[in-house]
Amino acid sequence: MARPEKNTVEYFPFLCDEGKKMFYIEETYGNDGFSTFIKILRELAKTDFHYLDLSKKTTLMFLSAKCKISTKTLESIINDLVDLDKFDKNLWIENKVIWCQDFIDSIQDAYNKRKNKCITYDGLLQHLCSLGVRKRSKCKTSSTVNPQSKVEYSIIDKNKVNNILLEKETKGIFDIWIDYRKEIKKPIKSEKTKTALAEKIKTEGFEKSKLVIDNSIQNGWQGLFWNKNNFNKRQITSYPEKKDAAEILLQKYKIDE
Repeated sequence: MARPEKNTVEYFPFLCDEGKKMFYIEETYGNDGFSTFIKILRELAKTDFHYLDLSKKTTLMFLSAKCKISTKTLESIINDLVDLDKFDKNLWIENKVIWCQDFIDSIQDAYNKRKNKCITYDGLLQHLCSLGVRKRSKCKTSSTVNPQSKVEYSIIDKNKVNNILLEKETKGIFDIWIDYRKEIKKPIKSEKTKTALAEKIKTEGFEKSKLVIDNSIQNGWQGLFWNKNNFNKRQITSYPEKKDAAEILLQKYKIDE
């Protein structure tokens, strides 16, 4: 079984030379300034996709508690780090989101050893749009997305499928087919194919889609046969060993026969 994609890191490099920016932070806030910056980097390292959403007051309070400073001091330190170009200015001002490009650049070696790439700035923007964190007017269309990262596409296309299949039942049978293809060692890798399948399920409706998918699984087929004439010729045949596998998948998603 393939390992799930990992979008966090367990360590990150830190330069010993403090530089003018860190000198200012430490001179202004003492050890609180320096330790807060380090703790923010640690949070970025272990948070999926390496960004911090502090738009909720409770999240800001939690981070301030971890840094052992007041929320007012924390916001002041972050604002100074934004002015010093350590954190992205637009994301902080518009969305209260911390993104550090220097940090992202420093952890690229960790992702070189993985199949999935590190999220890009454009990928993050699309991700925040899909979560509703960014306003629609600020979101780019898919045609303007930078195709630098596979991560951003997996986020976008998964969201497309969820938007197409709004009902729990249709999402369930979609997942059943995706899992079945993995079970027979013929996984669907193309996100466009997944999106097209979701559109087809939505168009054909739950009952027919479930019947077509059940039919293919129970007969051990790799494809789905939607044509009515072809489907009538392929009535479900009883193959106990394959039916058991199909029933396991159906029970997993709790969809009634």
